[in-house]
Amino acid sequence: MSETQKALANFISSGLPHYNELWYALADVKLAALQTNTNLGYIDAERSHFIDLALDETIKGQHNNCHMIDPLSGGAGTSLHMNINETIASRAMALALEENIKIEIHPLEHVNLHQSTNDVIPTAIHIAVYRQLHRLETEINQTLLILQEKEQHFANILKLGRTQLMPAVPTTLGKTFSAYAEVLGRDRWRLAKCLERIRVVTLGGTAIGTGIAAPRSYIFEVIKTLRQNTGLPLSRAENLVDYTQNQDALAEVFALVKVCSLNLEKIANDLRLMTLLGEISLPEVQAGSTIMPSKVNPVIPEMLIIIAKKVQGNELAAASCIAHGELELNAFLPFIGYLLLESLDILSQGLERFRSRCLTGLTAKEDTCKLNLFQNPASATLLIQKIGYSGAQIVADHMRNTHESLTSSVLALDVLSPDELNVLLRPESLSQLGYDTSST
Repeated sequence: MSETQKALANFISSGLPHYNELWYALADVKLAALQTNTNLGYIDAERSHFIDLALDETIKGQHNNCHMIDPLSGGAGTSLHMNINETIASRAMALALEENIKIEIHPLEHVNLHQSTNDVIPTAIHIAVYRQLHRLETEINQTLLILQEKEQHFANILKLGRTQLMPAVPTTLGKTFSAYAEVLGRDRWRLAKCLERIRVVTLGGTAIGTGIAAPRSYIFEVIKTLRQNTGLPLSRAENLVDYTQNQDALAEVFALVKVCSLNLEKIANDLRLMTLLGEISLPEVQAGSTIMPSKVNPVIPEMLIIIAKKVQGNELAAASCIAHGELELNAFLPFIGYLLLESLDILSQGLERFRSRCLTGLTAKEDTCKLNLFQNPASATLLIQKIGYSGAQIVADHMRNTHESLTSSVLALDVLSPDELNVLLRPESLSQLGYDTSST
């Protein structure tokens, strides 16, 4: 019975998806090891040729159906590692037979030569995560561009700002969207820092980072080969023993990905609230009820909130597992990698849908924005710079008692001229930092 078959018999079948990005990254690592061993004379050219062919097929996605080990499996990744070792060995021998060559290719003696689960799996996780971080970075960049466009488009739309869900002070819709753009810009910067952390790998460290059972020449060459093959700026950890047992780099990356999810959740929830207040309109993408005609719900922002919650839950689970890197190895690393890859995948998907099915078609309801502003006594705060707190309080009380607008109340109380009020209500006046004392 193969090790893959044993794993299928031993572990549950959870139905969780297999992230083939990790499978491809494993094949990349195997290919680099094969090429290094071949160049150094540890594997003969004939075996190397057929293993190379099998790995090339795997990298191209031709053997995804062989990726069978459940994400909820024990063993620190040994079963997943043997899964690909056995797949490649079997396929390589089959390819040889197609050319009428009968040759023995062993999963451990040849495909796994000078490698350990404990350096192959972490390296593959880092490669897969690096690629998925780039994908998320692209989605953030494209979303950021649309937010910046909305910021400019809404720059002159006056609205009521709110704190603690209550009316507060006048602002512009452009300013609101500028905050969303700024926070996503910081997320983009954080992801760039994540890429720096994740590019450090442990290949060559074998079992615990000492390189036991691997020749020194192989250890120094294999990273160079992997870097050339993948085109990624990979580097070997200075202290392989440290990087084998400690996963704080993954913890840091996951924490920053979680921060991104928090920011996206906040934006999505704000859009729901502004839709409720009638200040913006979201694209109507589907029916909102099976019994209430014409009901439309903010389903895309809701989806993004759910995705964010999932990412935050994943990060919590991963952090707990990262703390369990007992002694020389973290036995839960494959599950940590799974949680991070899942989070990156659903965030990337969610951002694409959020952008294409919600954000791009989002429009402002300028009349409602102005109505909400001018009819609310909170708008009187704007007057403090001209008539002081007590004067502004008188205007606010008048608005509350008479239900008149800010403009009508100011004119009725004769506290400011129409021109003076218009200057205060200019979008540029509301957008600038503080007010110009030379005009007071």
